[in-house]
Amino acid sequence: MRVGWALLALSCVQEGTISNLRPELSVLPGSIAFGEIVAGTSAAPVPLFVGNVGLANLDATLAIEGDDDGVFSLPELDQVVLAPETTREIPVGFAPVGLVAYDAEIVVAWNHPDEPAQRVPLSGTGRVPYAPEIDVAPPVVDFGIVSVGSQETAVLTLRNLGDADLVLGSLAQSGAGTFSLTSDPSGDVIAPAESRAVVVTYAPLQDAGDQGGLSIPSNDADEPVVDVTFLANGGGTEAYPEAIIDCPGEVELAGAVEVHLDGSASFDPEGGALTYTWDVARRPDTADPDVGPEPPDTAETDLLITAAGTWEVTLQVHNDAGVPSVPAKCVLDVVPLSDLHVELSWAGSTSDLDLHLAEGDAELFAVPGDTSWCNVAPDWATLGAAADDPTLTIDDPAGYGPEQITIGAPADGSYSVRVHAFDDADDGAVTATVQVFTFGVLAHTASKVLERNDVWDVGVVSFPAGSVAVDSTVWDAGGNRGCP
Repeated sequence: MRVGWALLALSCVQEGTISNLRPELSVLPGSIAFGEIVAGTSAAPVPLFVGNVGLANLDATLAIEGDDDGVFSLPELDQVVLAPETTREIPVGFAPVGLVAYDAEIVVAWNHPDEPAQRVPLSGTGRVPYAPEIDVAPPVVDFGIVSVGSQETAVLTLRNLGDADLVLGSLAQSGAGTFSLTSDPSGDVIAPAESRAVVVTYAPLQDAGDQGGLSIPSNDADEPVVDVTFLANGGGTEAYPEAIIDCPGEVELAGAVEVHLDGSASFDPEGGALTYTWDVARRPDTADPDVGPEPPDTAETDLLITAAGTWEVTLQVHNDAGVPSVPAKCVLDVVPLSDLHVELSWAGSTSDLDLHLAEGDAELFAVPGDTSWCNVAPDWATLGAAADDPTLTIDDPAGYGPEQITIGAPADGSYSVRVHAFDDADDGAVTATVQVFTFGVLAHTASKVLERNDVWDVGVVSFPAGSVAVDSTVWDAGGNRGCP
């Protein structure tokens, strides 16, 4: 009907307008980006829509230019003929062969001598299989206008768009200390297609604008660090106090170790005096939850470490006007010196749980076969040689733990790890947690709820392999409650 109307209209105008009966090419989208695709596989086809919005038949040919490796593809089309007001959907493929970025163009030539061919840019990147891919949104967190004395929160979302675990490093803030992380996912592992929400809070101390930032490191090879900007009250250029920790990084653990932390390099750009606040932001599961930096409010402090694993200590300073820095972080990788290192902790403030390590299948409290509070350093394997002997290096008779038994260089053989719930005091049933390290690496960790006089067979450690055969048996010690 529309074509008939057009012909009728043409009969009433000058002859030159007959040229309006011509095809008109439409190509969508204007570009196609496949993103990152595992090399050696194919992306899902992306549709290219070629249409004729004119009044005569359109003849088009499609070709790919600039693709030396042949990674982009079109169906085998010699020619596309489209009647007026019709559209053809054409699938475009991408199959990268290398770990590089690819670019090319689809060239759509058509039957109008005065119009150029239309070009559709193509792009895509080949990547390794099973790689993480971080996505952080939004890149700028703007709190808008927030009055002094109130606070606002915002959510930053970290996603793993890849097909392997995304491992986060230690997140680092900068700029204004009036921005804080209510939740900190440092060290978290984000599985493919999963995400983490990071809650950011802003609490202004003055009417002027504030600006800060957050650096998010991860094992994404393409984006090892993603930076996010924080803005509030229009942003600002003020120089804020800065907390700095002289951090030792790695700590070798043998028994209990006191680590000295120095924050005296912290400064206020205005030259004002500083106050100091130390805290423990992260500690291993077997660490005493009550242990912290002492003193907690001076430029230098000490931390008593009794558990292997990752510790994270923070320092925040305030200038004499009360303006805070962002918390500086000191991440301590605490590695056992002994080839066999066993730790016990428990969730009870008054109860007494005891760690045992037996040679082979020696019975509970056997002497010299079972290391315990009443047999702290038996002579095993080569008599008189200390390196292959166990030692109860830490014994905590009341509350939380940890307790620790180590062997510097275990002789070949098997060693049984047990926990005895000696006394529940006022705690009742408590959850015990054990970590077993072999050659400085965490080989096994487990938890069990225990009642008074329960014995938990945690597992058997074998050397020279350093492997752990896991057990979970719980039995009653009866009247066996001390060395003969």
